[in-house]
Amino acid sequence: MAGEKVLVIGSGPAGLSATKELLNMGVDVVIVEKESYLGGTPKKLKYSLLFPELRPASEVIDPLIKSADGAKKYMESIVESAKPEGKGFVVTIKDKTGKTTTEKVSAIIAASGFEHFDSRRKYEYGYGIIPNIYQISDIERMLSENKLVTTKGTPPKRVAILLCVGSRDATVGNTYCSRVCCAVSIKQAMEIKQRIPDAVVHIYYMDIRTYGLMEDKLYWRSQLEYRVGFIRGRISEFMRGPNDTVIIKGEDTMNLNRALVVPYDMVILANGMELGLGSKQVAKALGLEFEEHGFVKPLDPDRLPVQSTRKGIFLAGAITGPKTIADSITEGQAAAMKAYEYITKGVWEEPVKVEVVEH
Repeated sequence: MAGEKVLVIGSGPAGLSATKELLNMGVDVVIVEKESYLGGTPKKLKYSLLFPELRPASEVIDPLIKSADGAKKYMESIVESAKPEGKGFVVTIKDKTGKTTTEKVSAIIAASGFEHFDSRRKYEYGYGIIPNIYQISDIERMLSENKLVTTKGTPPKRVAILLCVGSRDATVGNTYCSRVCCAVSIKQAMEIKQRIPDAVVHIYYMDIRTYGLMEDKLYWRSQLEYRVGFIRGRISEFMRGPNDTVIIKGEDTMNLNRALVVPYDMVILANGMELGLGSKQVAKALGLEFEEHGFVKPLDPDRLPVQSTRKGIFLAGAITGPKTIADSITEGQAAAMKAYEYITKGVWEEPVKVEVVEH
């Protein structure tokens, strides 16, 4: 489609799937990516297997990266501004060396993703202070590199996973559910049992949210086939024990609030999702609005979830809230279709307001 060009900000699953669809429809695509590589968080943190199918992350992400071959790319770059001009925008792009350039585009898709909650903000859990306490993002890298060992260099025989770290927690300002932590944690528990069959793995939870079809593939399968233990408990703190063990202190809320003092070789904190500084910068540069939890606000979260509050700018993936990789890919496709309708037919839907008559 000669003359029509769409800017995609971010090259994670959402941005890459949007790019793929637009290229397939004959639209020129410009990608702006702040990192030196494509693939987003799955590549940055070296994701191992994906839930619920336990398939290698590379099987999903690498084909998406390949599909973006036809796009023009600005790597290690950010969008500084997007000024309206004609039916589109003139976008200023700045790279790592400070060099700036401009691109004229017909529409923009913001898909700059999320960052994991930094568990050091929950100081009582000892992340970064007590040895052998990790985040799920650390464990993904260790599993991917086949280096799941304690500080002694030996495979852990007793592992605890604590859910909802930085999620559903008003003390850190994140009252929302991060949606994927339960599934990722159970997936990691199963991976640990695959590699260390005699390991004891316990998951401490408030409640389990393996929604939809994941219930059988993760929650039940992890217990029936892998013998992963689930303990509904309230953990107050972790302490450093003898020989670099980690001692959990708290209570079992399922069994008459029985006190817990349990040693483990390794503790994994299931840290949640936040918007992150990169997406905040994108939102500011594009003049987008934020919703109450700090994510970017769609024009209408029910009817128009991939339209932003600024005409001609579309949204995809975790920039609007916690998402799975599959959800992000779907939203990337949806944003591409909406952007195509916009640049070819001028379609821009508005929210519908219906008057409610009180009786």
